[in-house]
Amino acid sequence: MADESYCNPVFSIVCSSSYDRVTQHAERLEARFQELISINPEVELLSEHYHKVTAQIEMDKLSAVISSPVSHHSRLNNHFNQQRQQLITYYTERLADIGNRKSYVDHNKDVVLNKDVNWKALNLMMEWYDKHKDHPYPTNHDIGHISILGNIAVNDIDTWFHFERIRRSIANK
Repeated sequence: MADESYCNPVFSIVCSSSYDRVTQHAERLEARFQELISINPEVELLSEHYHKVTAQIEMDKLSAVISSPVSHHSRLNNHFNQQRQQLITYYTERLADIGNRKSYVDHNKDVVLNKDVNWKALNLMMEWYDKHKDHPYPTNHDIGHISILGNIAVNDIDTWFHFERIRRSIANK
């Protein structure tokens, strides 16, 4: 009887330590969503998108586990749990940005932030540029990394680096 439950795909999903960790992180993210939702309407959209993507990951995971041999369940679970963890990390960072932006505006009421500026992407690009002043030409890998973390288009990154090199060369003359 115990062997039958072990072979049950659903049992193997729910009883993994990586699933427990991801669930704990997801619960903390949910609490943060609830905390910030009244402060900023953007949070509700983020929450809805997070739930939609999470549900798709879980459905894909269940489908893959059910259609695979038991020997692959552990690897599949880890793969899909990593996807969920990356998603949780992304949304946690987005919520931190929203919280930091609100805190900044609260303390500097005279300052008006340009809401069209992607501050996270701008900071990532400036940090990268400052670390690579001797050769400020990011590789495709670097651009892809900034694009994902900063939620910004690759073309926008290329354009920013092009003009930043011009700005800094003019400033150094």
